[in-house]
Amino acid sequence: MMIDTIANWHDAYAALATRLPSLAETAPLTLCGMSACVDAKIELGRAAALWSAETAEAVSFAAMLKDRVARGVGGEVRVEWAGGPAWLAEHVPAAYALGGVGPQAGWVLTTLGAPALVNLADRSRHMLAQLPPNLLLSDGERTVRARSVQPRGERRPDIYIFEYTAGVRVADVVPQRSSRIIVRFGDPGLEHDAAFDSLTPHLATSAGAGLVAGFNCVPPADLADETNRVFGLTRQWRSAGLRTVHLEMSTYDGAAARDKVLEAARGAVTSLGMSHSEMRDLASGISDGDLPEAMRDLARRLDLRRVCVHADHWALAVTLDDPASEREALIAGCLLASARSQAGRPAAPRSVPDGASFHPLPFDGVRETDGWATIAVPSPYLASPTTTLGLGDTFTAGCLLVLGSAERMSSREERRARA
Repeated sequence: MMIDTIANWHDAYAALATRLPSLAETAPLTLCGMSACVDAKIELGRAAALWSAETAEAVSFAAMLKDRVARGVGGEVRVEWAGGPAWLAEHVPAAYALGGVGPQAGWVLTTLGAPALVNLADRSRHMLAQLPPNLLLSDGERTVRARSVQPRGERRPDIYIFEYTAGVRVADVVPQRSSRIIVRFGDPGLEHDAAFDSLTPHLATSAGAGLVAGFNCVPPADLADETNRVFGLTRQWRSAGLRTVHLEMSTYDGAAARDKVLEAARGAVTSLGMSHSEMRDLASGISDGDLPEAMRDLARRLDLRRVCVHADHWALAVTLDDPASEREALIAGCLLASARSQAGRPAAPRSVPDGASFHPLPFDGVRETDGWATIAVPSPYLASPTTTLGLGDTFTAGCLLVLGSAERMSSREERRARA
């Protein structure tokens, strides 16, 4: 069966922008976990102290950053430099913001007016200061808004975000691509929020979607226990009737840990998402035109209903579910990511951002193969964004908003049909 394509992408995105407020207003709850942090954001174009550093550790660290900028590489890296945070605090100014895939997605949804519950054990003053006031947290057998939570406990280590912008000089390099480098000085692990673990299996009966991520920051010795714990929880969500349970990939230090997480996720999640570079790492040596087939193979191997990849200029998904809902989910994700790249933080878009352009797709926009629908959309691309931080997490939030709402609507129709 052929699926209609959209001839005018600008109009399609603008039309969805007008529907987003009502979609968010009626959206079901999204469950968001499992890691959280505070991001210390540093603009490399203004970090002059890095390029004049004198200590060996700082010189080596600056060279690593500059090399990634020159190659147009973002991603995440673990750095063995115990004194790194203290050196940076003394020499390079930083701005602070909420971090972690789950909290970032929750921040986006809350900005739109949709409900989101975040797994968060860190209730320190430093963390709570970053939370949007209407974000939901677990408190015993109930949910509460972040604005009503009293600070307690010590702050956890920050995660460092080094941003660079196309055309803005970094030392003696002029980057051709805007991106960000996520640096962690250690493995902070996942949040252990007992109230979230206890409450969410009950909330899953009426929730729209669940999100888990953050396994790349788990110490290797703890990985087996943490995957058992988290995927045991998502199996409870699924047993309670939650149809969309999404695992968002991240950049791992090695393929072994990544593959252990994917294998542990089999049967515990229904959807998998990742960046273009992360998918290319999984399917090395293939062209973009062959990505849909590789994604279908991955979905079959892991018993998934959906696999999604987001890139600078496009988003692509393969799914066993409704293609129209998937296409709207991809458009919502790309639209929200583009709005954030322009505003510098989560924002409710009114239309396509000024100056955004649409690039040709490297594969067919819509097709069906053996029951699998392949859907691709071009994203509204900004060559010089205000930020690249959190764009993948924002994209994921937009997808889950649409998919969760579609699932609830489908469940209501099924109940009416049985009545």
